[in-house]
Amino acid sequence: LPQYDLTGLSVLDLGCGAGRDVYIASQLVGPQGKVVGVDMTDEQLVAARSTLDYHEEKFGYSNVQFHNGFLETLDQIPQLEERSFDLIISNCVINLCQDKEAVLRHCTRLLKPGGEMYLTDVYASRRVPQVLKDDEVLWGECLSGALYWNDFENLARKVGFVDPR
Repeated sequence: LPQYDLTGLSVLDLGCGAGRDVYIASQLVGPQGKVVGVDMTDEQLVAARSTLDYHEEKFGYSNVQFHNGFLETLDQIPQLEERSFDLIISNCVINLCQDKEAVLRHCTRLLKPGGEMYLTDVYASRRVPQVLKDDEVLWGECLSGALYWNDFENLARKVGFVDPR
């Protein structure tokens, strides 16, 4: 994303963890933009919030927020208003979600018209067998929750993404 001018944009980071990508995006959008991170893990959010003052002092502004929640139920986070984000990013966490369709549906609701979603994730070249999906270790390693690539494209289109790729 650095090749694009992100100045002033509103960015949502799904599965923000300790906030590394949030703070990078904060610098890219500048003081007129905002970046919101969502994570389900309290410990990760404590770590993310622990450096708020450092980043505000270093860059001269504070434009980040962190919220606790599950990606499948983003509608239960009142601070995430409909059509309020220009850009949604996610770094390898959607494959950990049981209801990927719900995650993508919420993203279409949160994006402004013309907004985009960029994600990295683990995908499969074929559907993952149930015996592997049921393996907790493989799930935790982000392997057995991988979507078959064509299923991802079909789900994305189903919830309103025009050109998933």
